Amino acid sequence: MGFVLGFLKKFFPTLFKRLGIFLGGFLGAVLGPFIQFVAGVFKKIGLLLLIVVAIGLAIEAIAIAFDFLFGEILSVGAPTFVEIGRMFLPSNMSFCITVLVFARLKSLIFLWVTRLSERLIHT
Repeated sequence: MGFVLGFLKKFFPTLFKRLGIFLGGFLGAVLGPFIQFVAGVFKKIGLLLLIVVAIGLAIEAIAIAFDFLFGEILSVGAPTFVEIGRMFLPSNMSFCITVLVFARLKSLIFLWVTRLSERLIHT
């Protein structure tokens, strides 16, 4: 009985120690490329979001500049003309310009996708 207990006392710690070394080597080789892939995906998503935010901020700045410019010019004129003219301008000018730019970007992306898919189909 002493032989079996001595064998088990040495067998399990050695087994788990070597199993830990094996799992560390195996997971180290697998986790490295996986983490690199996830970081690359988040980098691309982050760049896309930065581009969208930059376009939105640029459109907002242009809309504020136009509003300031036309607001100052129209404040010099007759107030009734200003009121009539402002009826035709939406109060959310920056949102309207943003929607138009994103619609144009969507159409460009759709054009690129269709051209690329046509090239891939015919090759």
